[in-house]
Order: sequence, then structure tokens, then C-alpha cells
Amino acid sequence: MKSIIPAILIITIPFLSAGTIHAQENEIRKHSAGINLLQIPATTIDLTYDYSPKANFSYSFGAGYTFDYTKNFDLVGFFLSPHYKCGNNGYVMKQQSGGFLRAGMKYNFRKTTEKQNFFFVGGYLTGSVIREKAEFDNLENPDNPREKLSQTLFIPGMTASMGYQFRISGRLHSSVGVQFSFPSAKYADMYGYTNYIPGMGFMETCGSKKTVLFPMVYLNLVYLR
Repeated sequence: MKSIIPAILIITIPFLSAGTIHAQENEIRKHSAGINLLQIPATTIDLTYDYSPKANFSYSFGAGYTFDYTKNFDLVGFFLSPHYKCGNNGYVMKQQSGGFLRAGMKYNFRKTTEKQNFFFVGGYLTGSVIREKAEFDNLENPDNPREKLSQTLFIPGMTASMGYQFRISGRLHSSVGVQFSFPSAKYADMYGYTNYIPGMGFMETCGSKKTVLFPMVYLNLVYLR
């Protein structure tokens, strides 16, 4: 957790010290960049960039990195997931880290850029790389020694989001909302049942073979340019 604090400061200081605004309030600002504050406790830097050629339409991109989710304080993710009594299938997670990319489009419920508080919906393609390390106790053969395991997986998926963006002051805005990610069947290759996918979120699956939904709540600090 301590290792990401300098990076967070470098990213957020320009947002908080934008300086004097020389542009008019109705100036068309097509570019915006943001950071998801709610993913910081999940040891994750989650950055966003939007390009809005029209008031009601945006191209949206995201990228980020999870340093180690096993050291998380992700209370939001914990409460979004159901919890089962099936345990973690004998796995003790030692590391969950990796990066992700996200690309898609958003529809903004506004007709002009003068409306700075508005709802939006979006759809994205998401690709995540997850590096896992774990220790495994064979529950069927308890006399076997504990195994040390590691693997790296690429998990693509689709993400839908909805939210509300509002102005704080000047060019500084915020957006709050929820996203739902549908990972490919590759997620079933992850260790155990307490699964975290960078850029998609956390879910306890209890070995379910059905389509699993990974929810995430976000609170972005956004700077418009």
C-alpha cells in the first residue's frame, strides 16, 4: 500500500492545483482525465481518459495496475459480493496483482456542454492480466505437503457502466456510478473461489460454472481540459 502513495500524489496534485481558469464557462472541453478514488484501498491505480467530440457522446479509455490485492482494504468490493461457506477450496492467496486496459463508448444524457451535471451509460471491452501466487492444501489428501503455486492469466471481458457526473469547481468534476463486468470463462482457471480481476473487481464464486458478474462502484476525480 505504501508503494502506491507517491504515484497517487503525482497523479492527483495537477487535478487539485489547476490554477486560474482563463476559459469561459461555456467553452467546449473535449478531453477529461480521472482517477478512481475507491480503487486506491484495493491497492489499485485506476485511470480514465475520455474524448467527447459531441456533448452527448464520448470515447472512453481506462488503464490501471493492481499492486497486490491480498493486502487490500477493499470494503466496498467485499460488501458487493455474496459470501458462501465453501471457503477457498484449499487455497491461501499470497499475491493477486496485474494490469488492465479498457476501451469503449459512453452516452451522455445532455444536449449541450453547458450542462455539466448529467447521467451517462457506457459499454467497454476490458482486458486484464492477473498474476497469482498461492499455497494449496489438498483437502482430499490432507497428508500431502502444502504446494506453492503461481500462474499468470489473461482474462478478457465486457463491462457495462452507469453513473452521474457533476461539477465540483472550475474544471474539476467528479463522477460516481457502478459497473458490471462479464469476464470470459477463463476466470474459472483462477485459484480458489475468492477471485479478483484487475479492472473488473472482486467476487466470491464458490466454484460456480455459470456466468459470473463482477461489480464495482467507482468515484472518479475528473479534470476537464
